Amino acid sequence: MRAIDSLQSRLKAGEVIIMDGGTGSELHRRGLPVSDKIWSGEALFSQPDAIREIHEDYIKAGAEIVITNTFSTGRHILEVAGLGDRTVEIIKLGVKLAREARDKAATGKPVIIAGSMSGYSPLLDPTVTPSYEAALTDYREQSKALAEGGVDLIVVEMLIRTLDARAAAEAAAETGLPVWIGYSVVEDKGKLYLGLRRKHINESIRYAVEAVSSAGVSAFFIMHSSLEITAPGLRELRQCTDVPIGAYAHTISHYLGPLPRDMAWRDLSPEGYLGYARGWVRDGGQIIGGCCGTTPEHIRALKTGLPDRIEA
Repeated sequence: MRAIDSLQSRLKAGEVIIMDGGTGSELHRRGLPVSDKIWSGEALFSQPDAIREIHEDYIKAGAEIVITNTFSTGRHILEVAGLGDRTVEIIKLGVKLAREARDKAATGKPVIIAGSMSGYSPLLDPTVTPSYEAALTDYREQSKALAEGGVDLIVVEMLIRTLDARAAAEAAAETGLPVWIGYSVVEDKGKLYLGLRRKHINESIRYAVEAVSSAGVSAFFIMHSSLEITAPGLRELRQCTDVPIGAYAHTISHYLGPLPRDMAWRDLSPEGYLGYARGWVRDGGQIIGGCCGTTPEHIRALKTGLPDRIEA
């Protein structure tokens, strides 16, 4: 049985699946540079061994799904750094490093490679919305490169507007691979909306799920959101869909400046993160990992401390 088919069967059976943790923040923690312009994407060609090693460390810690370091490698992002013409090459390199890490560290156990896409860029204003056609063209290029590189599924991360979600889901579905969608959410006056530091526009979780209802999305996530907002986000998400849901929270305590490297990471122990994650599983979260601020030790805590299945 193919690894992706096995994963789908396990999800259908209600098993809890462990994803990996942060990559860009892990580079930063290890004393390696991250780019002001393309975040951790530059490390694919400047520090490939470090990227491969981070993937390996997450697999050794128990991650059953590894996300490629292609979070900030769309053409519209790479062009800011003068690398637009290398878009396909860089994306495929990200897949290659993840696959190499799996070959070296998985030692026979099935590990899924999830190809990451995002509309995020450290230097682009999130309030500037592209046309649907421009976003679709961008995501099609990313999706095709990820599929050709050999990912098992495509996960679209940190979405804060449904325009991007619809374009990304349509483009990713064209590859024939499973598509997972991760929304970032914030609270405003007691209600949840898509957004990062603040709500982007008045788009609710239900509206965001319905916006991609025709795309055959296989899983939804509350991703790149605060620890405290992830649980209510999951509870609301569970009311909107019957497909598996998951959590991939960050541990940012506050922003010191406009760039990712200026974020302040909360000093949260692996056991502390596990405490939050147990609540997410109780709220129906079935695929659990972590983003900025989490480390291989946080993922190890999830692997050893979370239940094997969600409650029926």
